[in-house]
Amino acid sequence: MRTMHSAGFLLIAAIAAAACSGGEETSAPSSAAVVLAVAPAANSTGVSPTSPITITFNHRMMVGMELLVVLHDGTVTGPEVAGAWAWSPDRTTLTFLPNEPLASRTTYVLHLSPNLKDAAGNTVDFAGCAGSVRGQPVPGGMFGWGGSCGRGPGWKASPGTWGYGMFFTFTTA
Repeated sequence: MRTMHSAGFLLIAAIAAAACSGGEETSAPSSAAVVLAVAPAANSTGVSPTSPITITFNHRMMVGMELLVVLHDGTVTGPEVAGAWAWSPDRTTLTFLPNEPLASRTTYVLHLSPNLKDAAGNTVDFAGCAGSVRGQPVPGGMFGWGGSCGRGPGWKASPGTWGYGMFFTFTTA
């Protein structure tokens, strides 16, 4: 578990990449790690402030990858939500436990680094699923100064990748 020391960001659980519907799918290499599910789903509204926030991956994830996932209040550059991250015993599902219930009628953004890796060292392929499951890419310009969200190394991938990662937005009831 990792405790967050700043305000606001929730995790979102996604739908299995294999179960994507309504969107264009791209096939990832068989060794690529992918996000299978994020809850609450991207662009959800009316989410209970006590709903669990989870991310499920297709592979066991590398130790320390919880440091590359942040729940923000408002926008991807907003303050982090204070809380703790916990892995399932098989390290395929990451759950966020906020220190306090989420605020009502508030937008939250789950930000995933482009450098998330599975236990074998494979980088997560964010293009592995499209449509409502895939989040939005984070362009460097969102940070205004071309930086990495103040997060340090691991938040900017090499050229031709998902830049500063992927984000999922949801709004509480």
